[in-house]
Amino acid sequence: MDLVGELVISEAMVTSNPDLKGLSLENFNKAASQLKKITSELQDIVMSIRMVPLSATFQKMNRIVRDMCKKLDKDVDLEILGEETEVDKNIIENISDPLMHLIRNSIDHGIETREERIKNGKSLKGKITLEAKNEGGEVIIIVKDDGRGLNKEKILQKAIDNGLIQDTNKDISDREVFSMIFLPGFSTKENVTEFSGRGVGMDVVSNNIEKIGGAVNVDSTVGEGTTMTIRIPLTLAIIDGMNIRVSNSTYTIPITSIKESFRVKEDELITDPDGNEMIMVRGDCYPILRMHKLFNIKDSISNISEGITIMVESEMDTVCLFADELLGEQQVVVKALPQYIKKVKGIAGCTLLGEGTISLILDIAALVKGR
Repeated sequence: MDLVGELVISEAMVTSNPDLKGLSLENFNKAASQLKKITSELQDIVMSIRMVPLSATFQKMNRIVRDMCKKLDKDVDLEILGEETEVDKNIIENISDPLMHLIRNSIDHGIETREERIKNGKSLKGKITLEAKNEGGEVIIIVKDDGRGLNKEKILQKAIDNGLIQDTNKDISDREVFSMIFLPGFSTKENVTEFSGRGVGMDVVSNNIEKIGGAVNVDSTVGEGTTMTIRIPLTLAIIDGMNIRVSNSTYTIPITSIKESFRVKEDELITDPDGNEMIMVRGDCYPILRMHKLFNIKDSISNISEGITIMVESEMDTVCLFADELLGEQQVVVKALPQYIKKVKGIAGCTLLGEGTISLILDIAALVKGR
């Protein structure tokens, strides 16, 4: 896999070599496109060798359900769907723990006692569905229960008590409230038990999922149940990226995150009372993040009509990034950043470009979340 990565970089270095600029090279371009075709086929084969079905990880959950049902005196059926879905083996290693915590959480917090279920007119046996499916360049894993659902008021109150929310009058969406259960030390349980109450489980879930470039979100209906959805990339090694320039710096945005790019006229900018810049696109308002301000870059274009605006989306939201120019699309090999650089928010990794320079890969989910 590493060698295929090096091959992709070398191919880019040959085809975008600065020495070739301005030359008319018809035969070279034909040969280069053939090389590109073979490289991408080789890459697909190596990827398929690394792919492992989720079945072994999913089947492990049966035991967790059985053990917890005995200890908590509950009846729960686990339904497994799509266990033949394949993901990169590196991802499998990071997903076992989060799944275990989500299943345990569903049984402990979600599924009611037998008496409670009878009183609410539900079947005596609770049901948890564990499902995996492919969607575009992602794998989606769903953990769904038919339990009591999340209590929005209780979560909000706990967040206020813990000082996580300052402005209590602010209108907070259901999804934002539900995502608070992933905060470190957060638990709605009054007493610490063997399974919950310490506020570490869901924190582990979000950390492990974010580590592999994924996202997790929660939907819940009181009395009907909760659905946790995990989205993870198929592979971590090679992605299709769009290179952008901000002054002398180059950044790469994963193609899957880009919705569109356009030029904005000066008079189309809206500034809210807090001084944040927004833009109206087809009736919807989106915040603008200026890349040069975000990463403290000097000598870049500051007039919005001269640069380019790229609309990017993450699971949580959509924002517009403002950069100097688009440089073009390229397959890039993701290289991990050293530990001390990881403190920079909004950077997921780096890659080598064809001309030998380094481009930083943007972490769109972190940018959207932290704006």
